[in-house]
Formats: sequence, C-alpha cells, structure tokens
Amino acid sequence: MDIEKPDFTILIPVYNEESILEDSIDNLLQAVTRIDNTQKFELILCENGCTDETPAISKKLAARWSVIRIEQLPVAGYGKALRHGMRAAQGKNLITFNADFWDVDFLVNSLRMLKEFDIVIGSKNAPGSSDKRPFLRKSITTGFNRLIQILFGFKGTDTHGIKAFRTAPIVRIVEECVTEGEIFDTELIIRAQRSGLNISEIPVSVGEMRPSRYSLLQRIPKTLLDLLLLIRIFWFMDSG
Repeated sequence: MDIEKPDFTILIPVYNEESILEDSIDNLLQAVTRIDNTQKFELILCENGCTDETPAISKKLAARWSVIRIEQLPVAGYGKALRHGMRAAQGKNLITFNADFWDVDFLVNSLRMLKEFDIVIGSKNAPGSSDKRPFLRKSITTGFNRLIQILFGFKGTDTHGIKAFRTAPIVRIVEECVTEGEIFDTELIIRAQRSGLNISEIPVSVGEMRPSRYSLLQRIPKTLLDLLLLIRIFWFMDSG
C-alpha cells in the first residue's frame, strides 16, 4: 500500500542552531497547524556539519512532532543542505525557510500563488518589504542583488531568503547547479529564470534573530569565487 505523500514540504537547513532551534521550530509548527489542518505536510531539518547540540535538539523535536524528518550531512554547507533537502522532499510544493527566519503568512500566500507560478520569492527588497537588520547587512544585500541584476540579467529584487517552489520543476533545476555555498540559491533562481520558469515575489518583513555566524572576511572571498564560476558558466552557455 502506497503512503500518501504530503501536499507540501517545509525545508530548513540547520547548522549550529542550538540557541534558537527548539523554540523556533515549535513556534513554526504551532502556527502552521493553527492555520490549516486539511493539508498534509512534512518538515525536513537538514543538519549539515553541526558541532553543537543541534542534532540532539532535532531528535527531541522529531519525537514531539511526527511531521519532522531529519536529514544529516557530515560537512557544513548551506547549498549542500538545500540541494539534499530538495531532493529528499516528498511534497508536491516546497517551502524553504531558515531557522532564524520563517513567515507563516508567506507560506499561506505562496501556496496559493503556486497554482499560477512555479516559484515565489519572499523579497526583502520588493516594494512593501521591511528590512530591520543592521545597516551593513542591508547594504550588502542591496548591493549584491544589484550586481546579480547587472551580471546575469536577473529580473527580480532578491534571490536569498525564504522561497516557495513547485517541487518537480525545481528539482530538475537543482540537478544543474554547481555551487554549494551561500550563493547556491542565487544560482538556482538564475537558472530557473533562464529556463523559463514563472517567478513571482512577495514583500516580507525581516529582522535579526541572531547575528550572522560568518564574518565578511569569511564570506566575501568564497562568494566572489562562486560568482566568477557562474559568470564563466553562463558566458559559455550564452556564447555557445
């Protein structure tokens, strides 16, 4: 007998989130179950290279909430965790949240919009959005997205943050992606746009639940190398 698949999957990559994980996931699941009990869903926690108590907390949460499924990767990597979780997702629609940033209103609205669109992006830069993060983080986000628009012809206002997908078409795009770091979802959205998937945006409000765990000195060199890789790949595709 086949097990009925969920209507949607919530995917959250987790890396050393012991300080916020339990409260964040409890609050998320309580909110989701309050808004709609007619749709079946699963929540995947994709641990990647955790060195703190995150795995133990994840197991505690999974014992409390039957909808939680844990996936584990031995090496840290935001892109690796997203790629793995997307491949593992069983829902016909897929929502990607972060442990420190999720929005149930976005989930409700994006699931409705996925009847028309292939991808819905929760944009921190779209008209009507509110970004309450520190000035430096906001400035970097704005500058990065402008660079993506110039380099790759991206037509939206944001590639990072929370998103909703029709699972089947996006998993095909996932298989084409080559980056594994924080720029992975940027590559995913650029490839999706170039492949003709129908993309829309919703303005979101975002604050800082915790400071970034990576300094600019750690993030910038890797991001630049990944950008150069994408420039070379897409230039070759366009010139071919």
